[in-house]
Amino acid sequence: SVMNEDMAALKAYVQGPSTQNKSDETVLMYITHSNLKTKFSEIRFDRHMTIDSVKTKLMSVCGSSSSAMHLILLDCNGRQVADMYENQRMLGFYSPEDGFTIHVVDLDPHSLSKGGGLEDISLVQKYEISEEDYEKREDSYRKYKERMLAADPNWTLQTEMKRRKDPSYMPPEKITDTEHMADLAANI
Repeated sequence: SVMNEDMAALKAYVQGPSTQNKSDETVLMYITHSNLKTKFSEIRFDRHMTIDSVKTKLMSVCGSSSSAMHLILLDCNGRQVADMYENQRMLGFYSPEDGFTIHVVDLDPHSLSKGGGLEDISLVQKYEISEEDYEKREDSYRKYKERMLAADPNWTLQTEMKRRKDPSYMPPEKITDTEHMADLAANI
């Protein structure tokens, strides 16, 4: 449709030439996953890779086991182009183009990604320490800060970080005169 052509033209204009330093033997594709909200963008694949090799490469991207992956090729509009179930076929057999999407369907009922396991941080049990136990530690930030302030009452973490980047850094002098800008304020 005209709308899709306009969107494709806009996308091409915004992204610029995506074929720079790219071989005709490779294709840049998006990756989506049945259990993840994240859309992984522009991952390069060689058209001569077997589907099994594509799955192996995708293991590090989406966390699913290659044996539990079912791959579906989608065009730029999200329509299914191919069901890539034959592991020994080459990716190029399915005629992928730049901007197509490989949708990974995770078939593992015990997958870590299921139910937001790899994205929802509220599911992660946080480490907690009691105030008493934290006070006993010698390697805490609190103890470090106490030592630094004992050595220099004007010490701040921001100043420390700036000095680590530039050992000659000197913080600006503190303004002690509360009326130092009274004359400028009076003219407003």
